Amino acid sequence: MKRHQRKIQRNAKNRYTLYSAITEPMLPNITTPIPRIALPHEPWTRRTLHGISNFFASCIKKIDQLLSLALAVLLLLLFIRFVLYFFHLTTSQFAYWVFLLSTPFVAPFNNLLPSLPYMSYTIDVSTLIAILAYALGVTIVHQFLKLLVIRPA
Repeated sequence: MKRHQRKIQRNAKNRYTLYSAITEPMLPNITTPIPRIALPHEPWTRRTLHGISNFFASCIKKIDQLLSLALAVLLLLLFIRFVLYFFHLTTSQFAYWVFLLSTPFVAPFNNLLPSLPYMSYTIDVSTLIAILAYALGVTIVHQFLKLLVIRPA
């Protein structure tokens, strides 16, 4: 154990022989910590405003993340509704719940265009318009929130 400690001490001495007060007289002055009085002082009001702006920026980022999550869930629900309606799978309990949950989101776009028959399938255009409208709306809100967070240089 002592032999190992001596070896470590010898290696440490050999490592630092290149730098000493004789060979590098400026090195101790450079590596000493700067005294607190020499550091630039920022007033408490500016520090407080900086902290408040960081708090609001983090709140806006969280709101943006929650909005993105809500959009993903809504688009998934509307896409499932579209697929179920496309293949005429409207009689199951799952389809009932999907239609029940998605009806309030499709209702504003319900009678814009009629459903289009395609061979033996049906294309629900109102669901497609709802998907596009919600995606566009959330993208616009996302860009607005991004403008709020960017700080001028």
